[in-house]
Amino acid sequence: MIYIVIGVVFVVLLIFFILYSVRKKWAIRKVHNESELEKLHTINKALRPFGFAFDLKQDIVVSINDSWQREMGFSDFYDYHAPLFNIVTDAEPIYFTYRKKEYRLEFWKGQYGITTGAEIGLYVRDEHTNAPEGYYRSARDEERLQMGFFLFHKCFLFSRCGYSWWLTGFDVGKFSKPKDLTMKVCVAFPNQEMQIAFVEGLLKAGYEQNKIRICDCNVCFDYCCSHNYKMNHRGRICKCIAQICNRINVSLFNFFTRYFTTTLDKLTYIRFMFPCLYRFIIRCTFPRRRPKKCKRRRH
Repeated sequence: MIYIVIGVVFVVLLIFFILYSVRKKWAIRKVHNESELEKLHTINKALRPFGFAFDLKQDIVVSINDSWQREMGFSDFYDYHAPLFNIVTDAEPIYFTYRKKEYRLEFWKGQYGITTGAEIGLYVRDEHTNAPEGYYRSARDEERLQMGFFLFHKCFLFSRCGYSWWLTGFDVGKFSKPKDLTMKVCVAFPNQEMQIAFVEGLLKAGYEQNKIRICDCNVCFDYCCSHNYKMNHRGRICKCIAQICNRINVSLFNFFTRYFTTTLDKLTYIRFMFPCLYRFIIRCTFPRRRPKKCKRRRH
């Protein structure tokens, strides 16, 4: 009886291996036959509902300006619960007041699922508002700033620059610890009054005057480690577990897509080879909240 079971298992494994090999060759051929524009269109179609798009020049995923996240605003609640979505980052919010509005310009760097990434977000709290304590709305079009950053992990990874309220970049298939990442940040302000207010916010956050570079209304500095933001020190066990999962998932992703060098080809291969896994990767790497529910809670 035992020999029959072993024989059946062997036959099943052999059939699985043959089918897997056939499908793998088919998927690789499909990736090579599909044009770059076709791949880009398909990837963007999958990413857009989550508020993202693919940057072909840098081979990274970026946020779009009119994403639904803009309706959500921001509070510490999001940073606190981020590890539940396998997002492990260092965050650095800088608070400053300008013309009777409180601004929160926040910087993030770290691991987002199977991606290494960084963000800059601009949020505003009006002087007279009924919003809950600690909640900031996203900056309106007229409040957006010219922002940019370079992200390094021992060597240069990618850069982002734009006139925006939320600037992001995500390098798929790369694992990093937040402390090993460095952001070189530059922000251009519309006038010197706002620039001075932001610099005062940097100084209050713990940055040294000689580490801040100022030219006209532009402010540049290096973000290596966070200073006094309490959310960086909460949920350490949850963050540790999330990082273990992230490291394993990155290794698996790179192993199964080792036939290709670009992220666009890797994701396209996953789409052909493992359609369900492809959708899972998109959803887990860029988790989508439900704006309607959150709005009802705020009211």
